[in-house]
Amino acid sequence: MNTFKQFFDGLLEINSGANIINTVAAVIVAGILGVIIYLTYKLTCKAFTFDEEIGLVVIIVPVVVALLLSVIGTSIARAFSLAGALAIVRYRSVLIGPRSLVYIFFGMGAGFIAGVGLYLPALIFVLLTCAFMVVYGMIKAKSKTVTERKTLVVDVPESINYDGLFEETLKKYTAGYVLDSVGIVSGGTITELVYHVQLKDSSDTKAMLDELRVLNGNFKILLSQYRPALQR
Repeated sequence: MNTFKQFFDGLLEINSGANIINTVAAVIVAGILGVIIYLTYKLTCKAFTFDEEIGLVVIIVPVVVALLLSVIGTSIARAFSLAGALAIVRYRSVLIGPRSLVYIFFGMGAGFIAGVGLYLPALIFVLLTCAFMVVYGMIKAKSKTVTERKTLVVDVPESINYDGLFEETLKKYTAGYVLDSVGIVSGGTITELVYHVQLKDSSDTKAMLDELRVLNGNFKILLSQYRPALQR
């Protein structure tokens, strides 16, 4: 009987008017914060890098986190039940960029603060962080010293010694570079070099490729977006 009584007392406590009002308020505030974060994410992303799905996640995450915290409250039993339910979930998704990951954790933080009822601190936290991100994005866009990372693939025939062959050209046109890998392709007749480079000025790309083309005997040269783990 005591067990049933505790169960129904718990139900009454969870579904009390005060708890429902607090939960609705937390969800509404978290939703507003999520929209602010989404707008900041959209504003600070280039048209090509903006991902609408990540934007939707950024809005939903604060709402879900705030709702869960409101439901859990101070109940340790409900907290452990939620942890057990989440432990069996398996996530299958492609690796996203650092910027998107930061915004997702940003949304989670806002949801946590709103979920415990600290609405004003949550709003201040979101507004200050969003303002910082917007200002940083504007400064970065106008900066002349910003370098762009690229992945450079150069094929060299077996008749040419590639050791130190491209160093002078790469030092001339890049702010920094590193030789990521060396591979043998086409039955051993071609050596494939993969560099990660930071261009000094994107307008000099053609000049750099022309010099590299002369050095590697007009074999394949590929300059692409930065790929840390290049799969060939």
